[in-house]
Amino acid sequence: MISRLNGEVIEVNGDSIVIDVAGVGYEVACTSLTLSRITIGARTVISIYTDVREDAIRLFGFDTQAERQMFLLLNRVSGIGPRSSLDVLSNVAIRDLLRAIGSGDVRALMAIKGVGKKKAERIVVELRDLVANMAGERSSALRAMVSVEGNAEATIPSISGDAVAALEVLGFARRDAEAAVSQASRSSQNLTVVGDLVREALRHV
Repeated sequence: MISRLNGEVIEVNGDSIVIDVAGVGYEVACTSLTLSRITIGARTVISIYTDVREDAIRLFGFDTQAERQMFLLLNRVSGIGPRSSLDVLSNVAIRDLLRAIGSGDVRALMAIKGVGKKKAERIVVELRDLVANMAGERSSALRAMVSVEGNAEATIPSISGDAVAALEVLGFARRDAEAAVSQASRSSQNLTVVGDLVREALRHV
């Protein structure tokens, strides 16, 4: 699998670019944000998602890890493939997308080109769960590590700390993640589960 390309951009065709890497040209479909940062003739390093199918191998490229992470999350929603995931990211900012997911704003998602009501509802339900699971898995792993090491002085991660870490995984800067979790904690003081805190924090990112 190709996960990264480092080479010269030699063509831009619609929503795709061609990167020359050691004499081999790779065609890569990109979001509008990534395309806006591309210059023909310039050398670039781009993160890649390789979509392998029976009849084709397609490459999708991203200028930032946050964009790639959001693409991977969208791609896991039932009924949304790589092409649709790329289209969604080309028509809405990641921060606005996550805010709509966190607040359950189906109408905001329906305003995105190519997203109907059913698809918007699936994005909200399935991605909120995925984010929660991501946070929970990280929390469990850290707690298990502390337990195995038997270090009495080790600090077991707090719920807020795990929520901040989960938002960082999604691509938010630590400062922004901490601010969102802090606001979520103040607005809903009864949140004691990491996943619930992450969902609430997404309303404030």
